[in-house]
Amino acid sequence: MNTRTLGADLTVSAVGLGCMGFSHAYGPPTEDRKAIRAIRAAFDMGYTLFDTAETYGTADDPHRNEKLVGEARRNVRDKVQIVTKFGIRFDETSPEVNKPLIPDSRPETIRASVEGSLRRLRTDHIDLYFQHRADPNVEPEAVAQVMADLIREGKITHWGISEAAEDYLRRAHTVCPVTAVQNRYSMMAPLA
Repeated sequence: MNTRTLGADLTVSAVGLGCMGFSHAYGPPTEDRKAIRAIRAAFDMGYTLFDTAETYGTADDPHRNEKLVGEARRNVRDKVQIVTKFGIRFDETSPEVNKPLIPDSRPETIRASVEGSLRRLRTDHIDLYFQHRADPNVEPEAVAQVMADLIREGKITHWGISEAAEDYLRRAHTVCPVTAVQNRYSMMAPLA
């Protein structure tokens, strides 16, 4: 498989596997053994980039997806790049079928999130750590400073922002260079 370099030095497979659908959003969750087998099959085909998030789970196990990715990738960790995300949770009190998102990118929440993700993913670092959505109550510079600290500590090696506005991205990038931007591009999502 061809590769691409994100930012200055994060080399990944040209096509990555978005793992969300194994446990979240697109119908009933895939049985664990089948999901793990599919993730491992993708690796065997040349995929090295595996994308998940701390919120891709079920009501019974909100972190299920990270656990699946961690289990599937544990024997080849040095050959793959793991992407996960922080900064949102679902409003479980809402009666809506699709629960509204609640952004939370306070520094203490980010720190708790990274520790949980490292544990569930069975790794000592995250290759690309995305802010899932901007938090209107936290300045981008504050989020970027936490990312710079996490990079310095070796807990993450790169960071990115999902669904970012240009001004937010520019402000964050001045504090800690942003490696990637991830915006929704799915046939399942309505066009804006």
